[in-house]
This record gives sequence, structure tokens and C-alpha cells, in this order.
Amino acid sequence: MNRHFFINTNTPDIHDSGETIMKKILTRCTLLGLTLPLMHAACAQSSITIYGTADGGVRYLNNANTAGASKLYMGTNGWNSSNKLGFTGQEDLGGGLQAHFVLESGFNLATGALDNSNGLLFNRQSFVGLKGAWGNVDLGRQYTISHDLLLDYDPFGFNYTPLIPLTLASSGTRFSNDIKYTLQSGSLKLLVENAFGENAGSVHDGAARGVGLQYYGDHVTAGGSYNRRSVLVSGAYRNEDYYLAGVVFKLDRLRLSGGYMIDTIAMRGSAADTVTRNLFAGGRYRLSERISLTGGFYRTTVSPDKTDRRDMSIVGVDYFLSKRTKLYAEVDYTRYRAAVVSSLNTIGVTQQTGMTVGINHRF
Repeated sequence: MNRHFFINTNTPDIHDSGETIMKKILTRCTLLGLTLPLMHAACAQSSITIYGTADGGVRYLNNANTAGASKLYMGTNGWNSSNKLGFTGQEDLGGGLQAHFVLESGFNLATGALDNSNGLLFNRQSFVGLKGAWGNVDLGRQYTISHDLLLDYDPFGFNYTPLIPLTLASSGTRFSNDIKYTLQSGSLKLLVENAFGENAGSVHDGAARGVGLQYYGDHVTAGGSYNRRSVLVSGAYRNEDYYLAGVVFKLDRLRLSGGYMIDTIAMRGSAADTVTRNLFAGGRYRLSERISLTGGFYRTTVSPDKTDRRDMSIVGVDYFLSKRTKLYAEVDYTRYRAAVVSSLNTIGVTQQTGMTVGINHRF
């Protein structure tokens, strides 16, 4: 809400007496002195911030098709981190209560287009909420609980999301129509959410629910989450159960982390359940104030016979030109256990090696 303050600054009438003129000047100075603190308080009660990321790079990949040809390309989204433009605001409502909102849109740096095929303007985040001593309540499109915790456990912190196979393995990166409750109490954080399916006649079809618990220590962070969502498979809704557990160890410049995920889609009839397992671990070491080195290993297997397996190793280096701008480079190697075309190996090759270099600027 805009706040306007008006002060009459007209000069005293030349026909006024000296005493009258002095009284008017003193009165207006007093009003000005009382109004300025109110103006400052009003401005301090609310704020809006514009933020975002611009990331561009070039990638080389061998065995990019079944003929074994290589590929050199820029891609449409950021390699190190997704390109985005966001708006966040907050207002102090008094008594320790705060209102806030986030609107965040993703875009393709190379083309300038939205980074989704549905034409969603704020496809990344769009929610509003309240924060108090009792916790946070947020409503709208937002990151899932599993994503919030996985962000800590992933050695790369969800960088290189087009490459590292964890984004789609987090029981859905985002939920629409979601209500999320977060409570931070000492070293523990509790998260609970419910995403409405928006289907007439059923509160279950298309809906999702989840809970997470995280412990933050001086050197160790550990926790886990559980999500159940109803997904549409072959024209019918199926239950998908997702479990995540992870741990982080930090000591000076060294950070080690890892985790394990199990995602099960319950099929009906004689069809076997689809079970996807993800195991990952790695570390980051800050060589200096400007240089950071990160490495990780990611294994994904799909049931029923677990022969469909993908192993990925990746090493990356960041060189910080400033606090907001960095140059980055990475080398990754992926090996597929199943030589046939599968859910993990859509091209049908046995291995791929890739290299990426680029620049990332945050504002």
C-alpha cells in the first residue's frame, strides 16, 4: 500500500507579524520533525527485491546419437544454474508477524523464451505466505519438501541440473496448489505440505502430501522426507511413494554430503511396481577465496531386475570473479549398464563423456 505524506511548505504571508511568522515556522518544523520518522518507519515496514540469474555456456558431448557422433552446443537453459528472474517482497505486520511473496520465472538465455512449453509466466515459483514465531505458511506453486532437503544433500547443491540426474528424482521438483508449513526450532526444522489435486469428486486424485525433518548441527546436517502423490499412469491414478535420507559434514573449507532415495509407483493388476533408486555422494573443497572444486558420483537403478542402471561421475571447478559472477567448467562421464534403449538410456549408447564451460552472474 502506497503511503503519502503532505507538508504545507508555503512561505509565511508577508503581512503577518514577526511573532506570527515565527509561530508558523516553528509549527511547520515540528510537523516536519514528527513526519520524517513516520515516513522512515513506513518505508522500513515493506520491501520488494528483484533478483535472478543469467547463465550461459557451451557444452561438448560425445556419443550424442546412435551413430556415435559428437555434439557442440550452447543449449537453451543455464548449465551451472537455471536462468531466472524473480520478485520477492515482505511486509512487517507488527507483533512479530510478516507477510511475504515470491514470483519467479524461468527463461532461456540463448533465445529469450520462457523455459517451459506450457507458457507459464511464473513457472518456477509463485506463492504468498505468513511468517511468525509459530513458523511459516506458504500457499501457491513452490518447491517440494524433498527438493528443499535434497538441495542440502546434493554435493553440487542442484547446480548442473540439466546434467545431474536428481532434479526429476525428487518426487516432483515443484507442486502447484501447494500449502507448505515450515517450523524452525533450535537445531530442528519440520516441514509439512499438501498439494491439492483439483479434481472434482476426489481429494486424492492428482494430490500430494509430504513431511520432512532436518537436524542442523555445528558440523553435521542430517534428515529425511517422505512424499506420497497421486500420478496419472496410462489413464489411471497410481500412488507414488518417495523416501529420502541424507547427511552433510562440514569442516572448515571441506564439505562432504550424500544421500539415498527410493521412488515407487504402485501399479495395479499383474504389472510390477516401478521402483527407482538413487544413490549419490561427493564433496566440495574451497581452494581459496576465488576457487572452489566439487566432485560427485550418482547411481540410478530402475527395477524390476535392476539391470537398467546409470552411473555418472562429475568434477567441476568454479572461479569467482566477484561475489556475484563466476566462471565455471566441468567434466562428466556417464556409463549405462543396459546397452538397450531404456528409461535411463533413451539413445542406446554404452557411455558418454561431456565437458562444459560458461559464465554465471547472479543479481
